[in-house]
Amino acid sequence: MARERDDLETVDRPGPEHVPVRRRPDLVRFLTTGAVLGAVLGGLLGWLGPNAAGRTQVQEVVLLAAVGAITLGLLAAVAYLVADRASLRGQD
Repeated sequence: MARERDDLETVDRPGPEHVPVRRRPDLVRFLTTGAVLGAVLGGLLGWLGPNAAGRTQVQEVVLLAAVGAITLGLLAAVAYLVADRASLRGQD
């Protein structure tokens, strides 16, 4: 009789199910990282690069930091789209 009771208890408790998990990249992290790296690289280029005629050092740094942030931010968005598409390939 004890044997039948054990069988019933194991049937009532479902076992672990395997559910596919999609690990998606985080858009905010991609964009933030790209923008910060672009700003730093652009700022360094403006600081260490040659002086432009009619511009102060601060103007060069700010301008190149902004251009670098926008450019690498856009490249990071493209990298995010590629990473997101690659995360779908494991689903099929």
